[in-house]
Amino acid sequence: MNGSPDPSDFWAKLHPDWPDVEEWHPLAAHSAEVAAVTEALLERTILGERMAALVGWDKLSPVHVQRLCVLAALHDAGKVNHGFQNRGHDAPGPRKGHVGPMVEVLGSEQSAKWLQKFGAVSMLEWFESEDHFFHFLLATFGHHGRPVQPAHGFSSKLWEENDRRTPAEEMERLAAFVRQWFPEAFGEEADAFPPDPPFQHAFNGILTLADWIGSDRRFFAFAEENGEPMPAARRGAVEAVEALFLDPAAARAGLGDVPVGFDGVLEEASWTPHDIQQETLDLPLHADGSLTVLESDTGSGKTEAALARFARLYRRGQVDGMYFAVPTRSAATQLHERVRETAARLFPEDARPPVVQAVPGYIKADDAEATALPDFEVRWDEGDTAMRYRGWAAEHPKRFLAGPIVVGTVDQALLSALQASHAHLRAAALLRHFLVVDEVHASDVYMTALMDRVLDQHLSAG
Repeated sequence: MNGSPDPSDFWAKLHPDWPDVEEWHPLAAHSAEVAAVTEALLERTILGERMAALVGWDKLSPVHVQRLCVLAALHDAGKVNHGFQNRGHDAPGPRKGHVGPMVEVLGSEQSAKWLQKFGAVSMLEWFESEDHFFHFLLATFGHHGRPVQPAHGFSSKLWEENDRRTPAEEMERLAAFVRQWFPEAFGEEADAFPPDPPFQHAFNGILTLADWIGSDRRFFAFAEENGEPMPAARRGAVEAVEALFLDPAAARAGLGDVPVGFDGVLEEASWTPHDIQQETLDLPLHADGSLTVLESDTGSGKTEAALARFARLYRRGQVDGMYFAVPTRSAATQLHERVRETAARLFPEDARPPVVQAVPGYIKADDAEATALPDFEVRWDEGDTAMRYRGWAAEHPKRFLAGPIVVGTVDQALLSALQASHAHLRAAALLRHFLVVDEVHASDVYMTALMDRVLDQHLSAG
């Protein structure tokens, strides 16, 4: 919407920041967009299956998906507080963020009063206990890459009605919207979400990814009016997961109906695979995942064996991508070119997923490189509009693993097992992948312990 928001409006995004605001995006619209992307990720990618596997379920039911989407829609509910809204105006009063104040509500004696404004009481039955619900809300509100602890204590002045706006009314408006957008979440029976921490961590990572996509104006332009946002949000979400190759359907169809084998994996069609390569390809495909240790001489074709295995798993729909992790930056840059050439042989050009290089300091996907600009902007080659989508995952190290085929250093996977910024985002994105770790003997004791954590999480999700 053009201009600055009225003090009575509830905004989520400004461009640029105050006092130079030229346009703004309503809170309800952004809430719909993040919820719609969450829905698309759970329904159109393998992440829904991975989430279910983490708690021993076969799948997430439509009711479970909608309940997670309700929480996603409320991820920025804290933005209704006066301190956040004041950041869009030349107005007296405090200026605050939105995550900290919302977490402070959870820890206050007035938590029930304010949480009920967006219908929290009706959500309690979705969880096994009130404590479990509380922790899931923390995972929902703490979607900026790290947990948030209350800092200043609850202040009712941030939430009570004043002469500019009424936060409670906007919370109630969001509550009405989510019931309209996701009616099955409230009207159908379903098992309660188990209180398993890995499930909460995975949801936080998926929500963080959805928020990042839902904030990208390549897919979600600022609204022109403050009306019903969900139809446009769902269209944008489908477009986004397809354009970013998170939805693997088109690329998977490009592999055809005939098993790939080593056709396209080996550089020459006349080449015959080594025994170790064929044995790796022929290993059974387990529905609940598997771990394979491949040890063979240098030059025996372990890389091609892994790529053939990936193509088989990908075609069968058991993975949505691959992360090929190597110990050094130089090895990653060299291997990236080999994998890119293999992908070019395997997939038709119009359905070929991008091959991302996950090496901090480089912005590279396929054979294209980009230049980092101020304010986290990136410039690909002039006129190459396709790379604005194909290269999306390469534009920031925190989202490297959201690419479909990724080659990079092993630390990018290990960061998913550390208490580091955006570890949950990395971990959730990695759950989609066939994980290949090369040269494991190059890891020290500490790296090996971290890799054990990564593999435990990966295997528990199937």
